[in-house]
Formats: sequence, structure tokens, C-alpha cells
Amino acid sequence: MRVYADTSFLVKLVSAEFEADAARAEYRRLGLPRLFYLPLHVLEVENAVRLRVFHLRKTLPARERAHLAGEKFMSLSRLQQRLNRGLIVEVSSDWDQAILRARSLSARHSERLGTRSLDILHVAFAQELESELFLTTDRQQAELAKAEGMQVVSLEEEE
Repeated sequence: MRVYADTSFLVKLVSAEFEADAARAEYRRLGLPRLFYLPLHVLEVENAVRLRVFHLRKTLPARERAHLAGEKFMSLSRLQQRLNRGLIVEVSSDWDQAILRARSLSARHSERLGTRSLDILHVAFAQELESELFLTTDRQQAELAKAEGMQVVSLEEEE
């Protein structure tokens, strides 16, 4: 089965953030399918791990910040381990085609679903890669993928 995980789901697979255990459990339940990993994911996942450190550094008391560097290292190490094991597979796709597809998705669905550009782009890439299953934690993105006929596993975050 061809499986596309959006950035939110991938970050939960590799990090210690809220609901990470639920994402890992769902991924195991699905049989550890190979997940596509685009250059867009590389940027977004690595940046999300670093951004988490930034936000925690601002909110945690100084005495509780010591673990942040280790948490970042572990998250990036888990990502690399999954890449090395072939569970996450680096692929490329035609950005121009994905943008055209995303514009079409936007025209059909954004006014009704409230989808953001990057959410639309992830669904467009999933379609370009002929994915049958879409994994996310984003409600609007899940609705968009469903509206496009994709099977969706959504671990929606609390708002």
C-alpha cells in the first residue's frame, strides 16, 4: 500500500511531543508501512523538531531546559533510524505538477474546508505519488484528503 504521512504525523512518530505514543501505536497497527519522505518533509520535520526546542526554551523554567538538546537529538536520531531501515523512503515529485494540483484542490475545497496552502500541498503530493492512505493529525487536511477519495487515518490534535 502506498502511504503518505503529512509532517504532523511524521513529527509525532519521531518526537516526544503530545500524542507521539498514539501515532507510533497507530503506525504499528498499520503494519509499519513505508512512508514517503519528500524534500518538503525534510524541511518541515527537521524544522518542527527545532521549533519545539525554541518554544519549550521560552516556556520552561531554566532548571527544566537541560533535556531539550537530548530530546532534539533523539528525535532526529529516530528519524534517521527509520530512514536507514527503509520505513521512511526519500522520494521526489514534480513540484510544478503538485502546485497545479494544489491550486485545483484549493478551488474545489478551501472555501468549504478552510484548508491552508501547505495542507493542500501535502494532499496534492500524496495524489501525485498515488497514495492510497493518508496519515495526519490535522482535521482540515484529513477532510480534504477524504473529499478527494483517499483513505485517511487522522489523530486529530486538541484545539
